[in-house]
Amino acid sequence: MGMLTVRKNFVFDRELAESVSSVLKEKDKNFTQLIVSYFKAITKNPEIIDEIEEKAKERKGAFVGILDGKIGEMDTKEMSSVYHEHIS
Repeated sequence: MGMLTVRKNFVFDRELAESVSSVLKEKDKNFTQLIVSYFKAITKNPEIIDEIEEKAKERKGAFVGILDGKIGEMDTKEMSSVYHEHIS
């Protein structure tokens, strides 16, 4: 397998890299294996990028994050009418 050197300004967020590192240790993997697997997955299924970006944007652990996927596309009037129907 040929090797490719990534540019020297290829940097990661330290906090993010440390949290990923702990997950990788549990799976007995390293960063190189992770990136290779990620690249293989993208070449086989390019749509996976959209899924990954969606997952990355999900908020977890906060009040608003709990509501992710639970609130629809209602406007204020619709929400008000549903609320009033519910309490009647």
